[in-house]
Amino acid sequence: MKPIAQASLPRVAATFAAAALGVWCLAGVASAAPATSQVPAAGDGFAVSLAASSPYAALRQPVTLTATTNTDVGPTPYYITIYSETTGAELAVCGFGTTCTATVGQAAPGSQVFEAFVGDDVPGDGQPGFALVSSNEVQVGWWFILRGHTVTP
Repeated sequence: MKPIAQASLPRVAATFAAAALGVWCLAGVASAAPATSQVPAAGDGFAVSLAASSPYAALRQPVTLTATTNTDVGPTPYYITIYSETTGAELAVCGFGTTCTATVGQAAPGSQVFEAFVGDDVPGDGQPGFALVSSNEVQVGWWFILRGHTVTP
């Protein structure tokens, strides 16, 4: 679980206040509409972009994917996630900083499409439950050389 930073305290306080109101209402003192989950408004000020160290690589050669945000996710409840749209694999989840990297390779000719998100992700769960913002898609292709001839995907 990500530790709560000072910037997150107003959200936590609002959540506890809503919970206290709910308990108070259950006691019959007042009635209120049920609480709804807090999903941040459009991007919550974040922007994210994704870049690859190379759009093409030889088979089994690593390519580094770098997601960059305009704001540190550390003091927020959000994460930067790098995700393969092709395989559905979550490649990296970062809970602090403005950059997140993943290194990928492939043993057979072909390509994959990658995307990055800022959202409520936790490691191992795949795509975020909700994404505040998503990046551009980046395609990377892997190829091999056959006796002086290049074979590409």
